[in-house]
Amino acid sequence: MTYLWQEERGKKFYKVQTDDRLVAKKMKRRNGFHLCGFATNDKLWIFNCQFRRPDIAKKTLKSITGKNAKIDSEGMFVYE
Repeated sequence: MTYLWQEERGKKFYKVQTDDRLVAKKMKRRNGFHLCGFATNDKLWIFNCQFRRPDIAKKTLKSITGKNAKIDSEGMFVYE
């Protein structure tokens, strides 16, 4: 699963968390995604990124994951 959330409402800073190795490899190769955290004994990667608008962020993650976003109860976008 891949999660996308905005760090602060109205700001252009986002975090992306994934447990999918293929998605993590794609984000490592893309400009604008910076690895900021990972799990040493599990599959988990967290990336920082910047987008001007939330719709651009959703569109970019859709192209990386190949899946549509759903909104969970906490307001995060989930790509399953």
